[in-house]
Amino acid sequence: MAWQDTLLDASFRGIPIQIERVGRAGDRAVAEHQYPYTAGAELEDMGLGPRRVRVRAVFFGDDYESELQQFVDALELPGTGDLVHPIHGLMTVMATSWEDEHDADFVDGAVVHVIFTEDSVRELVFSESSTSTMTDAIASGAQSCRASADDALERFVGSTSFDLPRISVLTDAFSQAQSYVGRILSITGSSGLLLSALDPLLYPRAYAADLVATVDRAFQGLSFGGRSAVYEGPAVALTAVSAIADFNVVRTQLAPATLVLLPNVPVPSAAMLTDVAIVQAHARVHCAAAIAEAAAIVLAGEADVPMLQRKDIEQLTAQTRTTCQIAIDAARSALSPEASGQASTALATLAWQVQEAARAVINLRPPLVQRESPVSGPVRLVAHAMYGTPDRASELVALNQLGRQVLIERGDVLYAYAR
Repeated sequence: MAWQDTLLDASFRGIPIQIERVGRAGDRAVAEHQYPYTAGAELEDMGLGPRRVRVRAVFFGDDYESELQQFVDALELPGTGDLVHPIHGLMTVMATSWEDEHDADFVDGAVVHVIFTEDSVRELVFSESSTSTMTDAIASGAQSCRASADDALERFVGSTSFDLPRISVLTDAFSQAQSYVGRILSITGSSGLLLSALDPLLYPRAYAADLVATVDRAFQGLSFGGRSAVYEGPAVALTAVSAIADFNVVRTQLAPATLVLLPNVPVPSAAMLTDVAIVQAHARVHCAAAIAEAAAIVLAGEADVPMLQRKDIEQLTAQTRTTCQIAIDAARSALSPEASGQASTALATLAWQVQEAARAVINLRPPLVQRESPVSGPVRLVAHAMYGTPDRASELVALNQLGRQVLIERGDVLYAYAR
């Protein structure tokens, strides 16, 4: 189909335009890398540049002056506007240059030459807002993990008939799991926790809710370096050391690997061992979800105020993924195929969410480069010379592990952020 069959009525910002000629041009951004005593250059493709549309518009008739003025007013408005290209359709553009001309041979008319540059908004892969969304998704993922484990426990309790010896073993296993999760309260100094204390065999959901309430109460006693929104203790300053220390408290006290439940009988039957393994797998999933939530608190704080080193973020992520893997192994070995599949998928998704949030936090920072110290003096003076503020001295100390080093000589090579 020829273009004259699909020609559109051209306009800019709603002002109709009579177009005599229109053209579209583009270019490619190319970086040239040349080397001494070497002929030629290496070309690096940096992507396409903006498209430019050249328009020759014509205004004529008895009232052409008012139409011309309306068009010029539209061109002079700031920002981008909608251009209806007669061939290519709607485009978001900015009028970068224009010129109107009057000719003696063109009575009661004028010609306007306009160059429009097409606007394309760059989609950021990692930005601060997306990082916040990622850390929020970790909390949602942790809830999904707990829900899958709770469903499996409820189906197991509701569909199985237990004799008295198995009931005794199961009741003791539930008590062991609750004691294991509850020991974090003594570390955080949290008190005033009210639990349902209902029989887990009759009310498995209430038992699971008690585990969640225990973890939530413990989190209220941890500041995570001033990053926790639910912290109820005295005001604390933002510190990287405290953030990692509080995360390690959660990780060590709720470590799934050390959560081992034992039957309270000398010679347990195979059914008893299976029952205890299911309770243990359920508790391990809850512990892994809590550790992931602790990691999310630290990562969310890093997105707002970067303080940790990259190796700290990588270590935190690796430790969280390890706990998720331990919980996955427990679910696969103890739960039914359907239940283990749901729990494993939720845990794998949770581990991936933590990894992606950590990657986003790392990519928020400027590139790490090596720079020579421009001055001799204490680290605060060097930070002022590099960044224009002495407040980033702690950043240089952390990146270069300066410790108690007092003076830095001019020309010393330091690790520093590019900006």
